[in-house]
Amino acid sequence: MNADERSERLEQLFRQTFRRVMAYCLRRANEAAAHDAVAEVYAVAWRKRRQLPADDEEAVLWLLGIARRVLANQARSQRRWARLLMRVAERAEPDPPPAADPYGAEDAGDAGDAGDGLAAALAQASDADRELLRLAYWDDLSRGDIATVLGISVGAVDTRLHRARQRLRQRLASANPHQDPAKEKDHAER
Repeated sequence: MNADERSERLEQLFRQTFRRVMAYCLRRANEAAAHDAVAEVYAVAWRKRRQLPADDEEAVLWLLGIARRVLANQARSQRRWARLLMRVAERAEPDPPPAADPYGAEDAGDAGDAGDGLAAALAQASDADRELLRLAYWDDLSRGDIATVLGISVGAVDTRLHRARQRLRQRLASANPHQDPAKEKDHAER
């Protein structure tokens, strides 16, 4: 495939995948951060267009993998910026207000109502568990697709997903100690 064909293919892929990549980013960041991330995803994809997979589905997963890394970079950058602001504020004022986090769980849509046990349990989950559960249940990716996005084996996905679900169940159970386990089992089997 020559340079013009790769460029045309990437443009076509952009038109086909923009909404899916945007939705992926919006589930993980606020609107402004998601727009920035999507722009960076396609900029990275353009720079790495020689690595663009030939298969359309593989190409989508490749883009989601790029999106995942871009969002992680943005979050790290935001944390560094917040720490810097806190250090500067500590020198200027005795009690600085906490810095706003545009990548926080509430803005990303995973911590809704404070009384929502699932949202609270997800907010307490590690970043790795939360990402794995999002890929499996919100993005509805197969185990193989998750493995491609995360750059790990399918066996590792199975193990990590099993453990993430166990930890989530434990958090839900500890959050609702009065809930009847039989009802949970009946609901889970539906």
